[in-house]
Amino acid sequence: MVLVASFCAVVLLSSITVYAGTRFIEIRNHEGKIVITSIAEQSNPYANYYINILNKYEAELKKKLKPGEMAAYYIKDKQIQAAETLDPVHFLYVPYMHRSYDEFAKEMQATDTPQLREPTYMPEGYLFDTGSIQAKPEPFVGTPEYKQLLAELKAMAEKSPNEKALFYKMIPPTKGASSMIRYRKGDYRINIIAFSKSTDSTVQVPSGNAEKLTVNGKEMLLSSTESGSAASYHRRLTWLDATGHVLYNITDDARDPLPKEEFAKIAAGIMGE
Repeated sequence: MVLVASFCAVVLLSSITVYAGTRFIEIRNHEGKIVITSIAEQSNPYANYYINILNKYEAELKKKLKPGEMAAYYIKDKQIQAAETLDPVHFLYVPYMHRSYDEFAKEMQATDTPQLREPTYMPEGYLFDTGSIQAKPEPFVGTPEYKQLLAELKAMAEKSPNEKALFYKMIPPTKGASSMIRYRKGDYRINIIAFSKSTDSTVQVPSGNAEKLTVNGKEMLLSSTESGSAASYHRRLTWLDATGHVLYNITDDARDPLPKEEFAKIAAGIMGE
């Protein structure tokens, strides 16, 4: 599992990005198994180009959906199809953007999404902005339901005379895959995300530099971007809960970077200790 900001990018980068060798920082669980590791950041021009194309198509589809709606879609585009031979169906869920933590908490409970505790500490000036959940991209590739969905979307594409177009089908929203809180200070943002992690795979975090940070006895990975990176954040703190099935991620704003002591305080507030 390669940890990046969005699930689309998780799938994309884990499949086509090649990372250079580097000295890894590893986090192990109580059994000694490596559960989180840093990997070297390496720019992939084709991956960036591919993501930009996907984003343009998705932006158009998003205009047609209301909050709480989900769609499966297929892109008829030779460049996209060449890169998506194994997993050509995409999913888009438009979340409700809650302006209070209490309303956000209700949706987390209703959708069985990883529970994200409201932090007891935030850096001075940062206030609650939004809370939202992201639905799981289901059905999974290889399942009969996925194959049926792909066949339906391909049939739509084949009937169309357009060489480049997006075809979609509305589907019921699935179980929540992640929950996110955004805090804001003017134009600066801090994002806190809890991901559902169902497999035992090692979480790989692309990093320019990385170090271990221990908060209340829990080892975490504090990573930073390469100098000159276009990323919207400067540092990211990553850790797993005691079960190993919920992955937490805190990112600061590249324009207002946080010292590691602030990351530790935020994490401690989320852990409730």
